Amino acid sequence: MLATPSAPPQARAWFALAVLLIAAGVLAHHAPNHPNWMLGFNHASQVLSETFWSCVTVSGLGWAVLILVSTMSRSDLGARVVLTGFVLGGIVTHTLKPWLSLPRPGAVLDVELIHFIGNPVINYHSMPSGHALAAMCMGTLWMCLIRAHAYPRWMVWLSWPIALTIAASRIAVGAHWPADVLVGGGLGLMVGWLAWRFPFPWPRNNAFGFPWLPVFVEALGAWAAFTFDEGVPLALVWQWLLGGLAVASMLWRVQAWWTRPTCEPAT
Repeated sequence: MLATPSAPPQARAWFALAVLLIAAGVLAHHAPNHPNWMLGFNHASQVLSETFWSCVTVSGLGWAVLILVSTMSRSDLGARVVLTGFVLGGIVTHTLKPWLSLPRPGAVLDVELIHFIGNPVINYHSMPSGHALAAMCMGTLWMCLIRAHAYPRWMVWLSWPIALTIAASRIAVGAHWPADVLVGGGLGLMVGWLAWRFPFPWPRNNAFGFPWLPVFVEALGAWAAFTFDEGVPLALVWQWLLGGLAVASMLWRVQAWWTRPTCEPAT
């Protein structure tokens, strides 16, 4: 039986939390100690290896989120909601970044003070953090998929630390301010809720039709994983593993479709 969307989190509480994160980000942006907070976390995070932070931050890229959400659902539900979140999140991120045009840490602080991991990102498109938005959107969709598929509840408790670590990685690699991450995280909660509540509706759900939507979504993610240079060489093997996960999921879907019953059972 195909999973169907369960009720999303209670809207008032969920959006209140999102607004709280955004407000905290705005306050942090204007706080005198904001640069010190950024440098403090950036340096403290180096107790973990650069390879760890490289792999974590790559997991917050749009194509990686497509893979990590779609492959979690054996029906096409994951592909529908993550594609919706991908489009909504892209619109939000690429509208606000140039409109706000706020400088990244490397454009303001002495670059010698920042511990960069991967190619340094130094431009004026800092807020909001697209990775943080994607991570919190992914955490929301993971939580909803776990409920819809009746997966073990401990998976919810695991999903949020992963999402939060992906968001925090943007400070660890020297690419974002704490304010960018907070605002991006709040927006990600909103985008995730909307993606679950209003998922991509086409094509009509058909258990006996070729699963072209999840195959398309995972193929797109695999193509990006195998071809994109994200400027984080320490995460290259992890990129390929994510691409391999997408390919394995695609093959499973095709095999399941090929071996399906030849006709729909009578009702």
